[in-house]
Amino acid sequence: MAATSAWKPIALSIQSSSSLVGLRLRLRLRLLAARAVAGENPEIWGVFRCSSMLHHARSAPGFTLTYNPCRLTSSYQCWRAMKLQRSQAGQMLLPRKLRKSALLRQNTFNQRQVAARCSSDLSTSCREEVPNYLAVDVLQDQSYARQEIFRKVLVILNPNSGFRSSREVFYQQVQPILKLSGFMMQVVETSYAGHAHVLASTVDLCACPDGIICVGGDGIVNEVLNGLLGRDDLKEAIQLPIGIIPAGSENSLVWTVLGTRDPVSAATALAKGGFTAIDVFAVKLTQAGVTHFGLTASYYGFVADVLQLSEKFRLHLGPFRYVIAGLLKFLSLPQYRFEVDYLPLSPRGNPKLTPLAEKCNDYLSADSSVEDNWVTRKGEFLGIFVCNHFCKPAQGLLSPVIAPKAQHNDGSLDLILVHGSGRLRLFCFFIAYQFCWHLLLPFVEYVKVKHVKVRPVGNTHNGCGVDGELLHAEGQAEWQCSLLPAQGRLLGQHPST
Repeated sequence: MAATSAWKPIALSIQSSSSLVGLRLRLRLRLLAARAVAGENPEIWGVFRCSSMLHHARSAPGFTLTYNPCRLTSSYQCWRAMKLQRSQAGQMLLPRKLRKSALLRQNTFNQRQVAARCSSDLSTSCREEVPNYLAVDVLQDQSYARQEIFRKVLVILNPNSGFRSSREVFYQQVQPILKLSGFMMQVVETSYAGHAHVLASTVDLCACPDGIICVGGDGIVNEVLNGLLGRDDLKEAIQLPIGIIPAGSENSLVWTVLGTRDPVSAATALAKGGFTAIDVFAVKLTQAGVTHFGLTASYYGFVADVLQLSEKFRLHLGPFRYVIAGLLKFLSLPQYRFEVDYLPLSPRGNPKLTPLAEKCNDYLSADSSVEDNWVTRKGEFLGIFVCNHFCKPAQGLLSPVIAPKAQHNDGSLDLILVHGSGRLRLFCFFIAYQFCWHLLLPFVEYVKVKHVKVRPVGNTHNGCGVDGELLHAEGQAEWQCSLLPAQGRLLGQHPST
């Protein structure tokens, strides 16, 4: 029976006579009482098994143990009681179902002891109970907290993301880790669509000089990015790092770039510190002069239609809305016709990124007619993807990637064109995509580019998806996609770096 804080077993001689067992038990309880008075103050998880009776109790800070001896009423019970080996006599007998839970409780107790020692250097506001899943090596490597250097951040939490569990995930799993790591957080929950955009565009950068942490999916990260890049102080805003706690329907960005896809691992990466540079691309609707920024990908055709249809099932299906919308759109698959112009990447290498010196809209409106290497594609396309990184979905079992040659900081975009139409071709593409064989298909074109222009033709749906956000256009639209001349920053680093 685990009795002391060091988890040393206390021997109990178990024999067939219930009176003898009671006598031995009383003696051992007196021994535990003496240890408690001496100052050891043991925390006891008492599990005692005599015959077929099992009694389980926990006491803190002292101890109490309920024991009701039972008489052996059958010869079979006497035989079972006498069958104990000498190595087992004096040991606590745990049922098979409770062995794992007992080990888990022991590990939990040890981790809490380590966390209590590590948090002694922190202020009283940070001395909270650390979850048992927090790794010990992370707790022992918090240079920020030990030096009393606190990082001031703004936390924007979307309570409706995913299965609407982001609030519970943050307050129970993530917040204790960040507090222990020296984060001073101002938490704001979004109450309507676009609220994160408003917060990022109006927040005082001096109030969160160490970044903004987004709790949700790729959509809330996109809102924060567009809010920052729409500010007047654009040069300072783009340098503000963005942290991500994955708790939404789609978390491709944090899984692809930072290598984490669960909230605890993401919080651990934030606690360790560091930054990751990432390219930022812009999608501009030429007729309206509207510019939207992104970090993951923009897409047109079938996937954009699925994104639009999935909004009808957001409240009821959560992440499964994409599956239902995809099946419905597959059964009523229309034809998509586009004109695509793209400027291939220079064979001499990637252009060197320069500091952001003027507004992004001015950069996007620059006349690109001086380039004479534009390539044009016309016809039917099942899908058009413009990727900033290789886009690995966090929810996929096989973790396929749409653009395997893309890197998040290589200064280029990756264009994937899926030519043709029809359900059979679309089905073949998605099956091959699950095994990363889609680039081997003869109707798939893959090229690294600098700029892309997409124009829907005829009755083709003229919507565009950017990082899970749907952009609408009226009439004949032209979407222009290009990289910004400066990189953004994400909080945390990939485990391999």
